[in-house]
Amino acid sequence: MQLRKYLAAPFAALLLTGASLANAAAPIDVTWNPSAAGITTAAPFTFDNILINTYAAIDITGGGTAFSEQGFAQLTVFSNNGLPTSIPTASFPGGTAYTLYISFTATGTQTAGIPSTGSFSSLNYSLLGAPGITTFADSNNDGLFEVTGAPTITLATGSLSSPGSTSLTGTPGNLLPAASITATFVPNAAFAGFFVNPNASQILDLSAAFTNTGSVITQFPLGGTNFRLSLNGGGGNATLAPAIPEPDTYGMLLAGLGLFAFIARRRGQKAA
Repeated sequence: MQLRKYLAAPFAALLLTGASLANAAAPIDVTWNPSAAGITTAAPFTFDNILINTYAAIDITGGGTAFSEQGFAQLTVFSNNGLPTSIPTASFPGGTAYTLYISFTATGTQTAGIPSTGSFSSLNYSLLGAPGITTFADSNNDGLFEVTGAPTITLATGSLSSPGSTSLTGTPGNLLPAASITATFVPNAAFAGFFVNPNASQILDLSAAFTNTGSVITQFPLGGTNFRLSLNGGGGNATLAPAIPEPDTYGMLLAGLGLFAFIARRRGQKAA
């Protein structure tokens, strides 16, 4: 019964966040060992999907054609084949409670008006781990969230690898942002024991999608036509997959193969 208490809200939110991770590589099973990072006594766990809750501020500026975002995304439930394998703050399936969360900043552009669509132009983040339970609160009532909890360690970092997509729908005073994005996932070799499989030497792609309901969004005026959307626990999910080479990387690979074929052909002609 106690486990059901912890699972009910996260999985209800998961049903609301079924956004498609289009153009992303197929997710893989990943195994992490949080005790190797010294933030808990919990055992290793394997997952293929992460439920995320976002505490962030989105500033809409430039007449609605530009946005910037900053905040935190807490990794709340890890699941594999649809079943939960770890809930860090609930000490499930065993061990002391701990917190995994992302600190991030992002910018982008979008079409004017509502509804509008857009994409990201930059994104940088760090995956942080801390013992105990970290909380996120807008104590100043300005739409910006502050963190309270134990000191953190940086487990991984990443940056934008594709523009992704954004949308802004709803009505004035009740706007609903949504987004999907792919970023690099670069493990911190200083905590190699945390990354069981794939290991810390392998760079991955992190693909995430976020949708939000009006119950988690507060709108703040910033002067003129500018405004801020504050997301207090917005929903999302993420997966990890082998990094997909950029198009120019494929181009270089094909060029290299062509060069090898040319050299081999010339050598064959000389031998004849």
